[in-house]
Amino acid sequence: MRKLFALLAIAASASANNLSYKTLQSGPNGLTTPIFDHGIHGEGQIIAVLDTGVDCTSCYFAEPDGSPPPINTVDLSRRKIIAYDFLYDNPNSPNAYDNQGHGTHAAASAVGDSGTPIVHDTGDAIAPGAKLIVQDAGYTGGDACTGRPGIGCPVNITPILTQAYEQGARIHSNSWGDAQGQPFAPPTANYPQSARDVDAFVYSHPDMLIVFNTGNYSGTTGLAPPSTISAPGAAKNTLDVGGTRDADSYSDTVLSRFTLFGPTRDGRIKPDVVGPAWVVAGDAQVITKGNACGTTYQLGTSWSAPTIAGAAALVRQYYTDGFYPTGVATAANRMTPSAALLKATIIAAARRVPQIVTPTGLQDTKPVPSNEQGWGFPVLGDALYFPGDVSKLRVQDDQSLTQGESNTLRLNVKPGAPMKIVLVWTDPPGVPLVNDLDLSVIDPAGNQLATADHVNNVEGVSIAQPLAGNYTISVSATRISQGPRQNYALVVTGDIADAAPSQPLRTRAARH
Repeated sequence: MRKLFALLAIAASASANNLSYKTLQSGPNGLTTPIFDHGIHGEGQIIAVLDTGVDCTSCYFAEPDGSPPPINTVDLSRRKIIAYDFLYDNPNSPNAYDNQGHGTHAAASAVGDSGTPIVHDTGDAIAPGAKLIVQDAGYTGGDACTGRPGIGCPVNITPILTQAYEQGARIHSNSWGDAQGQPFAPPTANYPQSARDVDAFVYSHPDMLIVFNTGNYSGTTGLAPPSTISAPGAAKNTLDVGGTRDADSYSDTVLSRFTLFGPTRDGRIKPDVVGPAWVVAGDAQVITKGNACGTTYQLGTSWSAPTIAGAAALVRQYYTDGFYPTGVATAANRMTPSAALLKATIIAAARRVPQIVTPTGLQDTKPVPSNEQGWGFPVLGDALYFPGDVSKLRVQDDQSLTQGESNTLRLNVKPGAPMKIVLVWTDPPGVPLVNDLDLSVIDPAGNQLATADHVNNVEGVSIAQPLAGNYTISVSATRISQGPRQNYALVVTGDIADAAPSQPLRTRAARH
């Protein structure tokens, strides 16, 4: 489902969508930009967008001198498009640079930046400081897989991901689904070869975050049925994104009536989070009819995924610039985060979206995590710490365990803020889980707050009103079926009294 709406159609709704860069920083009703205010706009980050291409003449991507982008090579000196990779079209064709418009709107939702650099102008993205790799798969609409022939049918995504990775991308955004040769009745929420290939790629390239959208419900009545999300977004190691906002409520406090639901066919919770699905962004001239700075107002989870990919670029910059753990950019603290850490941080930042739009009106959503919205809508200011914040951030990245082993973290917590603990690991390809880790959280009163989960490679605990005192957080390796060890990322947010991050205590756990 893909509808176009003029930017000037409804002033209030357009304004609401133009505030995505605020809601993703300070909340659905927030008006502040605590991440931007600390100089984090995506600088130093590269996002690859695999879609129908990008209109490089759009003011959201164009160079000041109007020079064309580098074709199938990389030029890091450019302000926005550092590589334009043709996977299908002929670069000499006048219609080569996005003959459909979908890819331009997706890329603009992630990294678009018009007017004064970095300063927010109408339609600018959540990560205006990030750079872009365009992987132009063309558009014919005629194949039985993605409608983008450069992706292949059957889908052959591994060389495409390899190309983006070798060109420097560490976040890869996708707004398409694999119909698996059955375009009129595609399998959903399953684990085809394309999903296995995505999981295998992240497992072998653990610092590459791959983002997908859920897809959109095209039914005329009711909401999407369970297990309708598309593959390969249903893979274990993706960040799968559903949608907020609807024609009846242009707000990130409601889920879109067209967002698709999990669980996956093997029972995993998907999507992982949700993001804005009505978005004002730059468009190709095939859409804006010659307007090189044109924007439109469009609906669909196709825009949720790149918007959250932009948010991931802000999170990644927080770590790569050395903001962790002090909240001040410090060269000595710079780190290269794993995809698991980025995913865990975004999930730790997520708030439950309280309502969903239905054909009969608003209804309350289910408790999170749920197969409606995963863990909710990310509010980056809830997770990323800066001096003066009540809530602190503690992370572990690239910790590893062998079977029967556990790591324990003890934190002294004050009751001044909600507490969240999120464990994510990049699992080897295959379903059900290949390597099974388990999270344990014991509060100061001795209560066990986590339940063993042998299905998902994301586990988490949310504590609205934590007790004062020591929390014991343990990660145990219940089963390691591939490799001698399994790496993981752990994120804890809350009013943590410890002055510096504690180191894990490695202990032996009982074998299962």
